[in-house]
Amino acid sequence: MNCHAQVQKESLLLVPVRESWATGESIEWIRVHKLPDYAQFSHAVHIGNGVGCETCHGRVDQMEKVRQEKPLSMRWCLECHRSPGEFLRPNSEIMSMGYEPPADFLERNLQRIIEESIRPPTNCSACHY
Repeated sequence: MNCHAQVQKESLLLVPVRESWATGESIEWIRVHKLPDYAQFSHAVHIGNGVGCETCHGRVDQMEKVRQEKPLSMRWCLECHRSPGEFLRPNSEIMSMGYEPPADFLERNLQRIIEESIRPPTNCSACHY
């Protein structure tokens, strides 16, 4: 159940999700966050490098109905790739909603970028087929 085991566990709107989990029967998926077909994206790469769910998806824990809150445009993505230190968080906080970074988060993140060789690509072929 991942997120929904923690987020809005008692919501009546999530009854179909809980029933699907319990029965193994699929529910109709309604895509909310859509990238163009010619763009590729890996959640694993982003999560593994410290980009929290909230960074791209917003405060889904406070949404009655999930909506796309961030533009997910090329410009928006490149801003993060060019300055990743502004957007990273500890791996233990990846799924935390409302994460408040410490005062020295930028210094910590810059150190992490060096230690872990985090180098988000900015070349076209990194995201485009």
